[in-house]
Amino acid sequence: MNFPSHQPYKNGKGGIDIGLKPIENSSWLEIDSLFDKEISIKKRLYKERKDQVLITPPDSIDIQREVLEIVLKHLDHFHNDLYKINHESVEFIKSKTIYSYKDFENPLELASLLVQEDLVIMQPQSDIFYLRSASLCAPTRWSLKEKFNQSLSEIHKEVPGYKEKIDFRVNNIFRNLPDEKIFERYNWSIFDSPELFQPIGSKSLVEIENIEPEGLFLRVERQTLRRLKDSRSILFTVRVHVDPMTAILSDKHIMIDLIKAIQNLEEDMKEYKVIKPFEDKLIEWLKSKVINE
Repeated sequence: MNFPSHQPYKNGKGGIDIGLKPIENSSWLEIDSLFDKEISIKKRLYKERKDQVLITPPDSIDIQREVLEIVLKHLDHFHNDLYKINHESVEFIKSKTIYSYKDFENPLELASLLVQEDLVIMQPQSDIFYLRSASLCAPTRWSLKEKFNQSLSEIHKEVPGYKEKIDFRVNNIFRNLPDEKIFERYNWSIFDSPELFQPIGSKSLVEIENIEPEGLFLRVERQTLRRLKDSRSILFTVRVHVDPMTAILSDKHIMIDLIKAIQNLEEDMKEYKVIKPFEDKLIEWLKSKVINE
């Protein structure tokens, strides 16, 4: 069992926080051993639930092309051992899968099938950023259809403490995000299922109080922000990592950090993250594992 790639709950971090830090261009997109599996999930969702996971209005075509271009440029420069890119198509060298550009009406759909990340385009209008186009196949309890055309503030209005603590700063960051710079941040939550596709309403099982800690999963979102030079929009990427709770049992310090992170959450955030139903049992279980470590 692999140890989780990212631990944003490290040092007991649990509450709402912007937490942006600059990263190198080479670190922008994550490509790992789950690539084939996660692209297959996207393809299945496009076939079965396309209206729920892909929004590409006609007036966003130019911005979609800009996103595809920047993704192709990145892959060609940093991952040319995996991709063969030319003016007509993209080929996955390992699987010999070939995508022809002409076969895709929406450039964003093609871009989304080249990377494991979800791709969300936030377009400015009078210094306010709105969700105008997106591929979102790994939502964490929210609806892309519902959030379409909403502003940053509207999208996050249900997040406890967002408006009071970071709304102004987040909007200011979007307005002033420099060109040619990429920033990342992380979110974490705990689910009862390893499924990536967790739309709004995916709370029923985890609310059962007798769920066992061994059946829970750590869900981490790695998010990145970068400005699109031509449209001045912001490309927001989200890569979701899911690991069984048992994956951290080899590191007592991380277990202690997770305990502190849960305890450091305010009560309304515990409700929002749907942690309260199993909080006491999970903390007791983790503490017992720390003692036996």
